Amino acid sequence: MSMGYNQRNAKRALRMNNQDVGGAIDFLVEEKAKKMQKREEDLKRRDEIWWVQLDFLSREQKQYGVTPLKKAVDLERLKELVTIGFEKELAAEALRRNENDTQKALDDLTNPETNSDLQVKIESRKRKRENKAKDSAIEKVVQMGFERSRGT
Repeated sequence: MSMGYNQRNAKRALRMNNQDVGGAIDFLVEEKAKKMQKREEDLKRRDEIWWVQLDFLSREQKQYGVTPLKKAVDLERLKELVTIGFEKELAAEALRRNENDTQKALDDLTNPETNSDLQVKIESRKRKRENKAKDSAIEKVVQMGFERSRGT
């Protein structure tokens, strides 16, 4: 106990080592080292999880683009609008257009005319991505030596 261990742990260590003080001390030191190692591993695991989550959020934000002032779509505000019942992609477009102003985004989402404009913009962006993917696939086929007309 004079080494800083509490009475309960000291007694337990002595019992586990047949009252051998040296063995009990070794046991307590080893147990403390294991606890520290476990703590370090837990912290490392937590950091890894945090980085994975950050990477996921970063990719999700990139998916929705940036506002006219080049700010990422605020995922907390997006979550609020989705909770209310709006489609995620539509709510993200409304926030993007309105510089993450929830009230203005909500106004756009509840106005049939602006809601329709948002949907048209989303569909246009989807078609653009699909065409880009298709063009990329055709380009790969052409690079393999096939005629461009056969890739369409």
